[in-house]
Amino acid sequence: MYLQDTNFYMEIFSSDSKQRHKKTNYQLLLITSLKKEIESALKLCLEDLVAEIRVIGFSCKHCGKCCRRAFGDNRVMLIPSEIEKIREFTGLSKLEIAGPFVPEIVQLDRLEENENINEGFFGASEENGDSFSPEILELVQENIDGDGNIHAFGWMLRRNSNLDCILLEKSTSKCRVYSVRPMLCKTYPFYIEDLKLHTCECEGFGYPISAEDSQELAENLLYRYVSELEDMLVMYKKFVNFKKDEKGLEIAKKKLGDSTCTYIVHDSTGNNKFIDYWQQSKL
Repeated sequence: MYLQDTNFYMEIFSSDSKQRHKKTNYQLLLITSLKKEIESALKLCLEDLVAEIRVIGFSCKHCGKCCRRAFGDNRVMLIPSEIEKIREFTGLSKLEIAGPFVPEIVQLDRLEENENINEGFFGASEENGDSFSPEILELVQENIDGDGNIHAFGWMLRRNSNLDCILLEKSTSKCRVYSVRPMLCKTYPFYIEDLKLHTCECEGFGYPISAEDSQELAENLLYRYVSELEDMLVMYKKFVNFKKDEKGLEIAKKKLGDSTCTYIVHDSTGNNKFIDYWQQSKL
């Protein structure tokens, strides 16, 4: 088993035909900006990127710290094609692999105080069966529509009760799906943003890297950068704005009291609506 959880998920497939398709000015601005960035990204020089990586130096220590919440933000954003690859490899369903990509609200000191905290996208406690507290709901009120649905843009890998990645094998610190791991993991601790190479904190920096490995890493970085931009572009093209209402927050709180949350995840395939059912742990 790759996942043992107390959550149950129901995906709802519905047509968008009754929804308004008029794009907002901000949406049009984002689409134009993404098109320009993709055009510039395709012109980036691979050789320059390779040289920059070799100067920095990197060798993965296989410590697994990047997969553990205790060592920092370990959310892994996924595009639909990556979810499908992992699904085919593991036999898990899409909703067992991924959940809505949401702001990292859970604090590390809270995790240390309660080992039973369940991921639930907002750090729910298995002791009370809630996905997240009413107070945290208010923090994301701007993403709640009039029907109490919580909207998110994109997906992230699900995490265990201690917020470590579900794909991390605890005893070996190895990835269970290494051959089909997400692009973010394949290129970590490097990433490209605003056409420039950036790095995350990692103990593997400063070590010699071969020309072959730096070439492969640079190719993967460019592929990831363009793929994510192109996927985001399609997402914003398909995005249908939702109506907000003061009643939405109260409806979401009521659902929370019934141990459920309804999410709508916007991605390049359209709108994905599902219900997250929370069950109190009996252990």
